[in-house]
Amino acid sequence: MGAQRGYARDWILWALALLTGCCLIAGILARFAGLGRWPLTVDEYYVAQSVQNILREGIPHYACGGLYVRGLALQYVSAGLQLAGLSAELAPRLVAALSSLLALPAVYLLGRRVGARDIGLLAVAILAISVWETEVARFGRMYAPFQAVFVWYLVCFLAYTLDRSRRALVGMLVLSVLGVLVWEGGVFLALANLLPPFIRKPSGRFEARDWKYLAGCALLVLPSYWLATADLRTRGAEPTLPADYQEPAATALSRLDSANLPLSSLHLHPMWALAVLLPVLLALFAVVRLARAYAGSLRAAAGTDALAPPQALGALALLGCSAALGCALMAQFGLAFALVLLMGLLCILPWPALFRREMWPFHAAILLSLVLWIGFGLSTPDWHAPGLNRLHVDFLLGYEFVRFPDVVRQIAAPWGHSVPVLSAALLVLIGAACIHACMLPAETGAAERVLLALLVIFVLAAGASHPPRQETRYVFFLYPLAIVLATMSVSRIAHELFGARRLAAAATVVLALLGFALTEDFRPRHLWNIDTEAVTFRIGMPPREAAHYQERSDIRSAARWLAAHASPGRDIVINSFPGVDFYYPHADFYYMEESDPRFESWSCRRGRLERWSNLPLLHSVGALQSELASGRRVWLVLETSRLPQLESAFAAGTWQLEWSSPEHDIAILSSHARTPTQ
Repeated sequence: MGAQRGYARDWILWALALLTGCCLIAGILARFAGLGRWPLTVDEYYVAQSVQNILREGIPHYACGGLYVRGLALQYVSAGLQLAGLSAELAPRLVAALSSLLALPAVYLLGRRVGARDIGLLAVAILAISVWETEVARFGRMYAPFQAVFVWYLVCFLAYTLDRSRRALVGMLVLSVLGVLVWEGGVFLALANLLPPFIRKPSGRFEARDWKYLAGCALLVLPSYWLATADLRTRGAEPTLPADYQEPAATALSRLDSANLPLSSLHLHPMWALAVLLPVLLALFAVVRLARAYAGSLRAAAGTDALAPPQALGALALLGCSAALGCALMAQFGLAFALVLLMGLLCILPWPALFRREMWPFHAAILLSLVLWIGFGLSTPDWHAPGLNRLHVDFLLGYEFVRFPDVVRQIAAPWGHSVPVLSAALLVLIGAACIHACMLPAETGAAERVLLALLVIFVLAAGASHPPRQETRYVFFLYPLAIVLATMSVSRIAHELFGARRLAAAATVVLALLGFALTEDFRPRHLWNIDTEAVTFRIGMPPREAAHYQERSDIRSAARWLAAHASPGRDIVINSFPGVDFYYPHADFYYMEESDPRFESWSCRRGRLERWSNLPLLHSVGALQSELASGRRVWLVLETSRLPQLESAFAAGTWQLEWSSPEHDIAILSSHARTPTQ
């Protein structure tokens, strides 16, 4: 205790606290500068329209039927703020910005829990001036609020699981309920509520109260899962799509693609189906050997239910190894490794125990499965198209081995594309922390091991989900946890290099901050100009970097231009850019072809109306041509990227470009033509 007080008085800690304070001031200024100045983004438009529905009816009910329940808590808080006088732009962004700041005390507590005060302060300093954190904090959607819920949930989770605090259990349950009301990813928190008994008793010998706890938490999962997955957009409304609607082939194939795991190909190759019996038999033999080892160690395992390395094989280790063998037989070696990693992190099966004699059949079965599936992948064309070079074939083969959960496409690909340096640094540092925790569990704090396990679990859960796009923001809530664990890994490296001395503490600060400064998430100029037009609308920003942030378009300027040039009632105004109708309420139609991947979720009343604007919907080129044939002047607002497709469907000169946004993503066209399609 005296040493802790002495360290608190250390000049390094005071200097770090001062630096963190400066970073906090800079972060606060960047988060709130001109927060409500710029128009809604496309995604913010959905929240804003639903808030208008709440203000009109008291519930987020579309005018054409159905409910919008994404970010339900955010919607109602934003509605209250608008009633208090805030603008539609500022209300949800203020909630996001305040949530971003509210998360920082929890980050400090997590850092202090896994290491010391310097870890907490470093994590707070990094997140305060993080460009990504700042951008999302200025984004009026549910991502920053859910991140705040998540990090405070982790604080309560550790307090309940490791300290057995009943008050923390109440906080866990309340936050898990709030989480699913903030974002559908909150169902992950409801599932995480089931983990404490498994962490406390790695042998798997549960008592009656443990089973009661699991049963109670399971009851909470059911409504959370229903709310997260239920499609309420069409509840109480007439059928959404036209009677003759056919789903685009690309959409249908994307749904089937995620379901076709490698095992489904075996029935086409009888010889390989027969060969797979060898690893199956060896896997069964391995399970029998492990079961015998478990039976022989029941007495030896007594008293090992603390979160410490067990001395004998427990029931959870037997189940985990059996599941890993099953994953290997289905060619999902990534998931098999993840299970072994989780068992090591939670001391269910510390990695040194993997080298025991009874584990040899386990390794042999996985190795034989790997050899079989490599042979199958190289000798058959099922996993790749013919004519590919060896590099592509090897890549596709490797992808099949980690296809579920699809961490490669959902997380690794967007992160590696947008922020490769940051991604590589986090992967190396957190990977080193995992190896250290698995190989030397007694030298790793319980809190760090639990947080590492939770990070792995949530990454797997995110990879198993099916978001509409592959973007970095879908795992934004994990970023503070990753920063805390990476900073702790830097601290461990510094202490290995310099020993447990003041020099090691100083080296931790220097290495962590210098390393962060070399990543894509440290952009002082970006923060300084956060409220400028160029930064707001990503003008001149490389597409790779812009993909890391939410898209922003100047839809208000497009609406103002229309208001100055179009004549309501005399001209026909057709909108095809979401959000423009929020600022220009005189549009006559919304144009979206049936081939558009958004059509199924955006159309309602058998394709007669567009769901968000409640405008009459034109869903074919023919319907658009019929409006051109009216003889009235037609104005069309759409994405610039869709211009070539539109122009190819009409005779040359049918459309004239009248205006485009400075960032070249919105175009306004006009036409007097009656010319039919070519």
